[in-house]
Amino acid sequence: MASSISVVIFAGLLPLVAILALWVGSLYDKRLANVLYKLHLLRLGMGHMLFSTDKKFPKNTPDSGEVVEETVKQIIFVRHAESAWNLVFNKGFGADFPGRLGSALTKEGQLFPTLDSVFVDSPLSKLGTGQADGLQEFVETGETEFNELLFGQPSAGKSIIVSSNLRRALSTCTIGFWNRLRRTQEKIHVLSSLQEVTFNVDGMSLATPYTSPQLADDELAALDYHSPEDFDADRYYDCSENHGNKQVRSSGYKRLVEFCEWCFDTPQEEYDTIIAAGHSLYFRFFFQYFLPKSSTHISKKLKMENCAVVAFKLVKGKNSNGKTYFRVEEDTIKNLYLGFEEKKKKKKKVA
Repeated sequence: MASSISVVIFAGLLPLVAILALWVGSLYDKRLANVLYKLHLLRLGMGHMLFSTDKKFPKNTPDSGEVVEETVKQIIFVRHAESAWNLVFNKGFGADFPGRLGSALTKEGQLFPTLDSVFVDSPLSKLGTGQADGLQEFVETGETEFNELLFGQPSAGKSIIVSSNLRRALSTCTIGFWNRLRRTQEKIHVLSSLQEVTFNVDGMSLATPYTSPQLADDELAALDYHSPEDFDADRYYDCSENHGNKQVRSSGYKRLVEFCEWCFDTPQEEYDTIIAAGHSLYFRFFFQYFLPKSSTHISKKLKMENCAVVAFKLVKGKNSNGKTYFRVEEDTIKNLYLGFEEKKKKKKKVA
């Protein structure tokens, strides 16, 4: 009996001893420190998958159609390119799915002692880096009315580039606006308020508060860098407003409002346009809640394409209750590059 109790106690203490040993080892070995941090993120990610309130938006939100205009800001949304997570889970679950998943799991195991990951804060796929190159070509050679502004020409007005704190958005933005960043010496401002609205682990940021996530090898290669040590993140990213990962009981709607408020804060008054790199669900929710409730615009139902660029004007004003709220001016929405995904047609059942 005593020996059985000893076995139970030992079995219960073993995980604690292992964690303690890992913590002590992490003080001396960076790889073990990375493993410990990854375990923390996985624990947080599981919490999000099981208990997240991120998609639980309030039912009775103000009608943006009632907003009386006080001031206006030009906004340009840029959706990220295809991520490794998209490659595994968004291509269907047919015969090739086990192979895609197996390859991703194998690579995840190889990356576990590093600050890189396939699933957590998923980076761009190889196709994604190619899409980001296409975005760069559009920024530099496109012929829309906004291209001089996107390229950073002073005559087109003053603009600021901001991004979600997730890698797929930040790397897409970096690659797409690479030549502008090097020419103007400006930085991308990383905003935690742009973090994707999701409970999946790919929506967890690898970056700690007030830092940027480490770009993956393929993302760095697209910028002609061979290792994370060669890339000076502090030169290209301002992370003073990256307050870290969203909490399990977070609100995606609250982040939408926070971003709107940020756009009109005093430090942003000098900018005519805000270029924001982010995510499909975040952008779709944004249009759903800040277009008038009577609007039937496709942006309320359809996601933006990977690397799509969409411009619109955002109004700040007072609603019928005298409270500050925001409105997307529907007639100013313009697809500059790629636009919105086509609605998938349902396959007819064969009798």
